[in-house]
Amino acid sequence: MKALLGLTREVNNMDDLRIIELYFNRDEQAIKETDAKYGKLCHSIAYNILNNHEDSEECVNDTYVSVWNTIPPT
Repeated sequence: MKALLGLTREVNNMDDLRIIELYFNRDEQAIKETDAKYGKLCHSIAYNILNNHEDSEECVNDTYVSVWNTIPPT
């Protein structure tokens, strides 16, 4: 945990470039790492827009699939 302005948050140490490398290698760990690092933020944004937990969950999952399909394998 890292303290930031009196708040605590978990810190994911996986570098973004490493996560992108996982996508290029078609390693499903890429989605897990993306969710671990950015999932709470993505869910929060989606919920603030949609105001529905199920819809925001589906939106975030669709985003992960879109990223997976957009990054070409090497």
